[in-house]
Amino acid sequence: MEKLLKISEFNLILKYAFRDLVRNYRKIFSIILTLFISLFILSAILTIEDSLKKELDDNAKSLLGGDVEIDYNRVKGNLELVDKVRKFTTISVMVEFTTMVSSVNVNNQSLFTRIKTVDKKYPLYGEVVHEPVGAMDRIHQEKNTIIVNENIFKTLNLKVNEKIKVQNKLFTVVGVIKSLPDVSGFVAFGDFAITSKETLELLKLNSLGSFLNYEYKVKFNEGDNTKVTRNKIKEIFKDDLTVRLRYPENSASGLRRIIDNFSQFLSLVSISAMLIAGIGIANTLLSFINQSNMSIAVKKALGFFSLNIKTIYYLQLLILLTFVSVASYALSFLLVPVADIYLSEGLGLNIKPLFSLTNFIKIFLVGMLVLIIFSIPTINAIDQVKASNLFRNVFQNLQFYYSKKSIFVSLLFLSALMMLFIIGSARPLYSLFYFIAFFICLIVFFLLSKFIVFLLKSLKNMSNIPLKISIKNITQTKGITPITIMSLGLGVTLLLTLALVGTNFKREIAKSIPEIAPDYFFIGIQNSDRDLFESAITKMDSSAKLEIVPLVATGIVKINGIDPRTYIKQDNNSYWVIGSDRRSSWATEVPEDNPITKGEWWDLSIPNKLQISLDSEVAKDFNIKLGDIFTLNIYGREIEGKIVNFRAVDYRDLSINFAMLFNPQFANTIPHEYLATAKFEDQTKFKETKLLEILPSISIIRIADYLTKVTNILNKVFIAVILISAITIIIGLIVISSAIIVQGKIKEFQNLVFKILGFSKKEIILSSVIEFVLIFFSVILIAIFFAVIGSYYVIENIFQLVWQLDLQILFNISGSIGLITLALIMLTNLKYLNPKVYPLIRNQ
Repeated sequence: MEKLLKISEFNLILKYAFRDLVRNYRKIFSIILTLFISLFILSAILTIEDSLKKELDDNAKSLLGGDVEIDYNRVKGNLELVDKVRKFTTISVMVEFTTMVSSVNVNNQSLFTRIKTVDKKYPLYGEVVHEPVGAMDRIHQEKNTIIVNENIFKTLNLKVNEKIKVQNKLFTVVGVIKSLPDVSGFVAFGDFAITSKETLELLKLNSLGSFLNYEYKVKFNEGDNTKVTRNKIKEIFKDDLTVRLRYPENSASGLRRIIDNFSQFLSLVSISAMLIAGIGIANTLLSFINQSNMSIAVKKALGFFSLNIKTIYYLQLLILLTFVSVASYALSFLLVPVADIYLSEGLGLNIKPLFSLTNFIKIFLVGMLVLIIFSIPTINAIDQVKASNLFRNVFQNLQFYYSKKSIFVSLLFLSALMMLFIIGSARPLYSLFYFIAFFICLIVFFLLSKFIVFLLKSLKNMSNIPLKISIKNITQTKGITPITIMSLGLGVTLLLTLALVGTNFKREIAKSIPEIAPDYFFIGIQNSDRDLFESAITKMDSSAKLEIVPLVATGIVKINGIDPRTYIKQDNNSYWVIGSDRRSSWATEVPEDNPITKGEWWDLSIPNKLQISLDSEVAKDFNIKLGDIFTLNIYGREIEGKIVNFRAVDYRDLSINFAMLFNPQFANTIPHEYLATAKFEDQTKFKETKLLEILPSISIIRIADYLTKVTNILNKVFIAVILISAITIIIGLIVISSAIIVQGKIKEFQNLVFKILGFSKKEIILSSVIEFVLIFFSVILIAIFFAVIGSYYVIENIFQLVWQLDLQILFNISGSIGLITLALIMLTNLKYLNPKVYPLIRNQ
């Protein structure tokens, strides 16, 4: 019987709900624990993400280096226009380039380095943290002085005032950089140094390998209207197609994308944990209601309606959620200092805990939706309790109760939960696919439980007593088989998938890629030095495998007469092709690792026309068709070229690959230099400093150094992901434990019967082990199947690496989870092994 609540009744029910919750909190401890763990992980992810983004926003001008950046790439640009801007702003000129920095001591080592040449106004925002004090002043006051980052200082075993070589010029190291305000992608990852603008006059920087970049950092006058001043600068450069204006909100865009994507992934992992926890919450709540069976019957006998009693339980969950949400969100602030150490090291960012009402509301809503979704069928079971139970002294074991209305409401709240994570996420479609995959796995594991029950029910005439008991426990109507299989299956699947992705990624980076990748890249080989370079390498190691290709800088100005930046967004996977000038090349024959997917190779009948071979993925992302026209900027000239074929470009082996290749009959007339790779039979034969003495302007990139840095970063990320996914397993184990507790009363009666019949503890324990083994091995097989498919898709399609099955990691993780789960089940069952006979017989 249902009846609407009056305000006075509601106040009474609220007081009763709070008092009853305080009295029985131990009975619902697993609800508190699983809810807290799930919300704490979600809180930590959102808090760290918010703190990082707040730090990026607060330091946007410092990260960019000004209120506006005027970027001319490889050329000085139109200085007349720059001078017009200088009249009403402050401008700091910075030129970046890459070159080799070498020691002159006994070590005789060299490093590929990004050098910033700056004027006295640098930096306009923020500060350069360096040692000793006064080093920044020295680079402007003394000739041939430089400040290097900590890695260069340590690797080359330098001391302050010691000499190093930049190309073939000697420079004095006057300090060490701790952090820079304007962090570019290379500076955040590679080695860097700062010197004065006079350095440009000393070095030969006419090669593409120097990656020369002219940047003019602009600072507005105090009190200037930002929007008005920006528009004024835009108007000045409106007809200059070679310039690129950047603003603070564009700074660290790559880092922002990484934060968004990583946060989205971890948030989806956390919601998986929440949904698994929901199963445990439903079971624990059912156990709690079963224990309150007589109390509910008393309330009904006293005139309480079902709605009143249900309201009590919903209010208890709401009170519980409020305290847990506040605690989990508050405690998540403790992880921010840890993230500050690992995530902002070397970036010059110092993240701090940041309270966000929006994040707290999101956390509370997620918890509330999960609680409602999983408590509806449990609390509806109250309708099954009758007041007449008091007079019969009958224990009524309640079951989940579903109705068409409750199913509809649950699906409605589930949709709201999904939308909460999909809308506003970095990649909504990925979130949607993740939820679809999650629920497919859930349904499969549920069907698996039904199949196991059906299969075992068909087994007859079993002589082994423990085996018969275990099969009976698995197949009984009120058994925990479906709950165990779903919660354990989902957790194991997630953990195995992430483990396989991580091990494959690390294997590719640490082993497979170095085996097939070249040992070195050589950049900036001038046309006149090609033969000299090849001769020098051959003399060092005659067995070295050399690949030398022509190189030219190109920029895509128009696609079919339209500027692509006006309709291709930055979140496009191939935006990098139009984002700035790219290096392109040409080839007479189709590269072996770049097979043609569509179109024909060069048309030799029109050698004076530019023909372009394009990466097929870029073509798909930009919706390019054969015959489309690209307008390219090549050394200041705009040249139109026709797309004649698409290639499947494989970047994974780190060999020389280009998004665009040209027909050599046309391209050979373009001024160019060369790019080379070398793989040595014996790397000890190659001497970097010796080659630099012969060709001082060349840049050398040792692949192993960068693979080591990538591996170190991946190890940290991998540990974080595995720890978070392991939490889902912990929650799954708590769910299983709560499911066993739900069956507590049944277990006691069952073990009482076994005791009366003369069964030993050994036989009862053995039946539990057999029961676990039958369930676990079926779960593991399905979990491995899903993990293999999921990890294969991620590695092959997203990362475009080679996937391999790692049986050892599957065996180790599966075995560990199996042993832990078995131990938990045995410990939970121990308290039911010695039931008190007389109270149970009297139904007490």
